[in-house]
Amino acid sequence: MKALLLLTLLISISPIRGVHEGLTIKRLYTSTYIFENRGEEPYMLTVDDITILLFHNDSKQNIRIINLTNSVVRDYFDEDGNKLAVLDIPLTIAPNSSVNFSVTYLIETSEMPRPRIDPERAGAISEIPRELIDEYTMETGTFTTGDEGIRALALRLAANQSTVLGMVLSLLSWMLENISYGSFETPRYPNETIASGRGDCDDQAILLVTMCRILGVPALLQLGMVFNEGITGDKVSWGGHLSTSQKGVGWHGWALVYIPPWGWLPIDLTLTRAKEPLTIIMEAPQYGPSVVTALNVSRYDYVGESRKMREAVMAGSLYIKSYDTASVIDQNSRETPLAPIIMVASIWIIALTVIILIKRGRPPRFSNVRFERHRSK
Repeated sequence: MKALLLLTLLISISPIRGVHEGLTIKRLYTSTYIFENRGEEPYMLTVDDITILLFHNDSKQNIRIINLTNSVVRDYFDEDGNKLAVLDIPLTIAPNSSVNFSVTYLIETSEMPRPRIDPERAGAISEIPRELIDEYTMETGTFTTGDEGIRALALRLAANQSTVLGMVLSLLSWMLENISYGSFETPRYPNETIASGRGDCDDQAILLVTMCRILGVPALLQLGMVFNEGITGDKVSWGGHLSTSQKGVGWHGWALVYIPPWGWLPIDLTLTRAKEPLTIIMEAPQYGPSVVTALNVSRYDYVGESRKMREAVMAGSLYIKSYDTASVIDQNSRETPLAPIIMVASIWIIALTVIILIKRGRPPRFSNVRFERHRSK
């Protein structure tokens, strides 16, 4: 049960509008986890349960740990290239006792220029590097590209398009007309989202990624955090086994799609007010300083593992509490407030993120606890 990553409440909020170009913000982000064994027998954690996320750094975000209650035994990369660290924590929890840890990150984020996309310059599939197609169009447990119904839909929507941008815009147009926002306690497979016509942030991203992959367009799911002082709330889920509390931060999911000649572009269908496909791409909130990228999900079975985790946690004696807080400590310009739109407790994203970060190469038992925390609904 990936009892360690960022078990937080996933929330969707309004888009970042009006931020000043060049804006840089420094924040403190603290995550505290408590694992309580309420059973009469010792409970054995796995190595995955005592693993935390090490964020990647780039021109937009610089993140480092400034306080950690337990030392790091080792760090490694999972199958999707996410960097993780194993903590020095006992694996056995005695009956009616608990273990806990806390980590504080210093996060510096900057406003990045948004792409200027001219459809006249759009490229074809042939302009995408072969290695990207081979790696990011494969079928996985989550991205079910072999589903005949989804294949027929994707191929029909892109039938008259000669460019990758045209294909993606057609997919987005259909999703805007046919998929509305709705949250569930576990993540959904693409066919489930289509059948119900509803899905939250990562549900919709998973569907978009799957259809892109069917068309031969490289795509993956990204998970990250959205910072805003208006985000606050407590949630109890999974039959009382999972409790989350958040202040100033929430988890979110979106698609990352390769569109030549512009390359990898974030596409966010829920954290935006935009209603036109091209505007959704050009004004993605991921270019603003209030969104941080945490995880890539490409090979990992995000949906399947999160569901296994929820079942395992609810069937056992482990109870998990997560406390996530964030606060601004410095900014070089004034940040535009973000008004919360939908308080989506994505428990399963929380758990899923946990799973993705910690689950690589380990037994299926309890492998989704961390992601479920992220997806807390």
